[in-house]
Amino acid sequence: TFRASYYYDLFNDPENPIVVSAKSDDINTYAIRLKNIVDVVKEKTGRPKVIIVGYSMGGLVTRRYIQLFGENDVDKIILFASPNHGISGDVAQYCGIFGEAKHCKDMKYDSVFMNNLNMGNKPNIPVYNIIGTGCDTYGEDGDGIVTSKSAFLNFADNFYIDGTCDNLFDPLHARIVQPDGYPITYEK
Repeated sequence: TFRASYYYDLFNDPENPIVVSAKSDDINTYAIRLKNIVDVVKEKTGRPKVIIVGYSMGGLVTRRYIQLFGENDVDKIILFASPNHGISGDVAQYCGIFGEAKHCKDMKYDSVFMNNLNMGNKPNIPVYNIIGTGCDTYGEDGDGIVTSKSAFLNFADNFYIDGTCDNLFDPLHARIVQPDGYPITYEK
């Protein structure tokens, strides 16, 4: 298992590799960085394919990666709490406070990015999609950040994790990936 982030860029100078944090790019750029990560993981493991686990916006990055580079290098995709149909309402309004402007623009439900993502080719590999429910998500059911309607994918195996949101700053969205609090997520 490798944990990697598309938030970093590596400038591979053989004598002095440089890692630069770059969290202000758009989701297409992150998908390109994910390609580099997949290539490195395949090289290091000697395996022909990887399994990609994408959490929240990482699910959008993963889906875009598949659209841009195909699925030949990927065995399956597992998504957690991803806003697959975008964000709206208060989440979109306050996104810029917690996230970067380019991410927020791409993730809006009616953005060019979201339209391209959802109108583009669907993967022909298994896609497992974990959706949080049980929290009032701006008047709809969801995980406190992403509505269950936005997370749902008609081409995926969708699994629902019912939880709670204790307060605005401790939503299910953040806790759904914590094995101690939600072991059922890992069982799914």
